Amino acid sequence: MNAHFLAQDGRAEAAIVVGRDAGAFYRWVAGELQRYLQQLSGAELPVVANDQAPAQKPLVIVGGPQANPLAALAQEKQLVSFAGLKSDGFVLQRTELGGVPVVLLGGNDEAATMYAAYEFLERLGIVFQLTNDIIPQQKPDLALPLLEVRMAPTLKYRGLHCCHGLRWYMGLEDFRKHIDQMAKLKLNCLHFYFGIGGSPWLEFSYGGKVAEIFYPEESGYLAWGGPGLSTLNVSGTADDVRVGRECFPGKYLGAPEFADVRTPEQAFATAREFLHEIMRYAQQRKVQVWLMLGEIPRVPPNLVPAGVESPKGFEGLFYCGRLLPHGHPAMLDIWESALQSMIETYPEADGYGVWTAEDRPSTNYPETQQLMGKYAAVRKLIPSAEEIQRHGNFHVDSNILQGSAGGLESDFAEVCATAEIVRRIKARYPDVKFGVATLFRGYLLHALDSLLPEDVWLMNMENCQNFEPVMHFYGGIAGRELLVMPRIDDDGCELHLQLNASVYERDEIIPGAARYGLAGIVGQLNKERGLECNVRFIADGAWNPQINPRSFYKEYLPRVFGPDACETLLKAYLIMDELEINIGAHVPDGLYDIFIGFNRFQPVWFPLRTSALQEAQPKLQPQDVEKEISNALRLRERLMNMAVRYQQALELLQQASSSVLPGARAELDYVIFKTKNFADYLDVLAAGYKVVEAVDRALLARIKGNEIELLKELEQAQAAADRADRLAHAVARQMIPFAHIPTEKYLLFRFNQNVISWTEKARAELARVIMNQGHRLARQALDSATVKATLRGRSRNA
Repeated sequence: MNAHFLAQDGRAEAAIVVGRDAGAFYRWVAGELQRYLQQLSGAELPVVANDQAPAQKPLVIVGGPQANPLAALAQEKQLVSFAGLKSDGFVLQRTELGGVPVVLLGGNDEAATMYAAYEFLERLGIVFQLTNDIIPQQKPDLALPLLEVRMAPTLKYRGLHCCHGLRWYMGLEDFRKHIDQMAKLKLNCLHFYFGIGGSPWLEFSYGGKVAEIFYPEESGYLAWGGPGLSTLNVSGTADDVRVGRECFPGKYLGAPEFADVRTPEQAFATAREFLHEIMRYAQQRKVQVWLMLGEIPRVPPNLVPAGVESPKGFEGLFYCGRLLPHGHPAMLDIWESALQSMIETYPEADGYGVWTAEDRPSTNYPETQQLMGKYAAVRKLIPSAEEIQRHGNFHVDSNILQGSAGGLESDFAEVCATAEIVRRIKARYPDVKFGVATLFRGYLLHALDSLLPEDVWLMNMENCQNFEPVMHFYGGIAGRELLVMPRIDDDGCELHLQLNASVYERDEIIPGAARYGLAGIVGQLNKERGLECNVRFIADGAWNPQINPRSFYKEYLPRVFGPDACETLLKAYLIMDELEINIGAHVPDGLYDIFIGFNRFQPVWFPLRTSALQEAQPKLQPQDVEKEISNALRLRERLMNMAVRYQQALELLQQASSSVLPGARAELDYVIFKTKNFADYLDVLAAGYKVVEAVDRALLARIKGNEIELLKELEQAQAAADRADRLAHAVARQMIPFAHIPTEKYLLFRFNQNVISWTEKARAELARVIMNQGHRLARQALDSATVKATLRGRSRNA
């Protein structure tokens, strides 16, 4: 075919054609093509109806044969075939129609045509990511490409999971952009998750009481936190910010729509409007919204009947409420009431589901034993602890192997309680799309499969401290929709740019989903910026199960940054991808709590120490202190080695900087910032463990009565703490220029709240300890001088 152009010298040379009777959605798709082609080439291509198409100009024909007569004509002439396309499948076909060069893009439904349009734009040179669009270079001369593409997804559901309690800064505009980018990535399912207790997303009653909101008012009642919540607490205000306070014009940090909320009643009303709008907007972009509620068997604390106690070891308040025995009638009734309210409050949701818990409470309660007896025949479908561990699942640890309380019997009780709740809901709402999700317990899928109606979907979250792939637990389940949830970001370390493609390959997430006939993949996403590669890998893998890390990076990097920078960037990305396996919870011995995303945390712990220094005679055994010194040295070495590797990646990124395409420089600047920022943070942690080592050595000297060594080590500890504090402030200052990005602004807040506050407290605590030790030694010296003077006086008198 002769060369033809969409644009030349920034002037339109083609037209975009929609069907004369096409609906508003097809016209919107044509508008998207027009908008992006103008950004790419500078030319504004006209959008016309099929009966007004110019006679001699190239055409971009939008829609399949049912939506565009020109597509129907092309199919009639056997120039293209839309027959046999599965749902969401589409074609991109370059041909000639009536002597005019055309590109046909579309499918047999609206969503497919939208996906075809975005795929066409990407093949022209635009890159769509989770958080942004990149146009690496302008193309004022934009050729009409030669295309013969027929694409269809392997997976029906392709989506992301949002827990707003962790991303409580996200407002409606953030969600609209998020949904827009999902559509461009051909993702079609958003799971919106909230706990049964604590949050404002669901208003329901039990026993004459409304389930209480206990999340803090300071966050608009949105953030995990609240009185008595000792775990999973991310709340706070800009008052927590010491470095970069200028990035926070107000004290409030939550979603803008909740800024003026002052009462639980206002919070419930605002949340309902908020969630209704998310679903309305998502439907416009062909994104389903499934509402997810967790965690069975926890309930709102104010709905717990008088006299009912939580199982031993689980008495505390969790982000989603208090834990009750699996078989307690009140627990089952509360869950039934909550789910009934969720379905009736949000009838427009495309699906609903429940999450089971990570907890393993005791089953030694009459009601629980009775419930387990009801489903006793199913118990044999849960593998033994030895078999589960042999297949790499970390949740079955040595305690369970040794028959500890809870264990697999508690898992079985969880299955029974879930089955009972689902049975009640499906009896009341037989036609709703409903499902069950488990946390790192794929070995329960067969038991659930045997108990639940076939129209109930099942899902398990993977990628958490497993030794090897665990997708095989899906094998042998037929006639039911199955989904898998990989972790897009590991919440044990939220600070850095995460590259998890090799983790997904190790766990066989994509090929396993294809092998076992899964219906979908929905990634857990606790932040957005910095996770573009992970989301892209999962999104692309849902259409191409042969994807692998190296081929992915080799295709992704030149598209974004250009071919000249690709070789150097590939080396940097592969280094960071390789390092990722040991960060967070990907393996049992990973560095998990580097920068926790779901809780306030102390980045470095002093396991035994500063209080023991204050004792008149420390009671600790030297071997215990020496063990802690050894642990601190080991951790410090791991952190320093990891920092060196990130520095190597950083040098490669910087080396490639001059070779990237103009439109990609801002993206590479961001990647360089994230890499340097994290490498420097690892140095902060290494300095922190130097503090631990020195304090422990001081304690060891104190135990042995070596006062000179004690003061020397305390001075070293103070110097290390000063260094950690200086480094931490420098890391925070690096974040300020990027704080216009919502994710980075939130991370700056969390860094201040947890890291800056810790380094400042550590310095103050050490200064106090050194001062007290100085006073103690001065008193000892004075006492010793007094004794000596007394003895000399007695000697003279004698």
